[in-house]
Amino acid sequence: MHHPGQFRLLTLHYGLYQLAMALALGFGGAYLLHLGFSLPQVLIAYAALLAIRCALRFIGLGLVRRIGYRRAVVAGAVLGGLQFWPMLYAQTLPGLILWLAAIALAESLYWPVYHCAVAVTGLEGARGRELGIRSVVGAGASVLGPFAGGLLLEYFGPQVDFGIGAGLMIASAIPLALMRDFDAGPVPGARESLRWIDREAIIAFTADGWMASGLHLAWPMVLFLALHSHYEAFGFANAAAGLAGAAGGLLCGRAIDRGRRDKYLALVSIALAAGFALRAAAGWSPVAATIANATGAAVMGVYVPVLMSHIYDRAKSSGAAYRFHFAAEAGWDLGAASGCLVAALVVVATGVPSLSVVPGAFGILVLYAFVRRQPGATASLATEKVEAA
Repeated sequence: MHHPGQFRLLTLHYGLYQLAMALALGFGGAYLLHLGFSLPQVLIAYAALLAIRCALRFIGLGLVRRIGYRRAVVAGAVLGGLQFWPMLYAQTLPGLILWLAAIALAESLYWPVYHCAVAVTGLEGARGRELGIRSVVGAGASVLGPFAGGLLLEYFGPQVDFGIGAGLMIASAIPLALMRDFDAGPVPGARESLRWIDREAIIAFTADGWMASGLHLAWPMVLFLALHSHYEAFGFANAAAGLAGAAGGLLCGRAIDRGRRDKYLALVSIALAAGFALRAAAGWSPVAATIANATGAAVMGVYVPVLMSHIYDRAKSSGAAYRFHFAAEAGWDLGAASGCLVAALVVVATGVPSLSVVPGAFGILVLYAFVRRQPGATASLATEKVEAA
């Protein structure tokens, strides 16, 4: 059953969590570059993080079974806030390993439960509007967070910036703790979690992760290098991009509820391909990189509601939202990890940082094919789940 209070609390949490991410963790790749790591080294570190996160999901599975969904997502948010302390010591091998392990553990627990909470608490017929509101809230954080984070890192140092980020992320657990318990279906066993899975959704999430290796992991570091490694300029560029993303997200969310998702899907696929090309060619100029960053954010503001409205509807119809997202998120990790490794190889082979985003473009066709499936696919999936039970 949909409860408006659940949606408001989940949205408040999302805003605080994303603000912490944009304020501090959004500078993670730039911070590692500032410490002296090369772009290929950071991409390999991200690949290791994602592989560890994928493996640790099975530990999270057991914890969710013991404490329930609501407590698990609260624990994931709190653990996420604790990752910033080892981040300060990432220039040493033990510090880097501890940081990667802390992020992996927190996110392996947090993200599958958060996504299934959104899936099962959403209102039928208003998924696009709710995702549009969430996109605007996230975009607001994406404006304020980079702006403040860039200034804090430039003038006060990482201790202050990461400390504030940790506080915000831990505070984001409060709205989650105030939520009612929600039913996301039975918690599967380790072996069961790999059976009766939605293979098409996993393929879509794997493709999305592959794309994200270029757009969300490699590109911010390319932008940072193009801006001559200045935190303040990097923060301002991402704040401007947040405004563009907000406009795109709100526009697309309302269109989805009017049944125009397929129309936006075709447009966003073309725009994504153009965005990859623009980023690949923009690393030579700070102005070109800033323009590519802003236009790309506007496209992502449309893309995310298009994909996730379909994913959340499919997860809710499955009758086992947690199992659905547990498997799908594992696919995302594998896609992003492999994409990071290929991106690192491209940089090593060419010596051109901006070309690291190019491999991610190959995920567009897979995602287009997935979301274009007939509406009956969701119903048939639900039937398969009932018959399997």
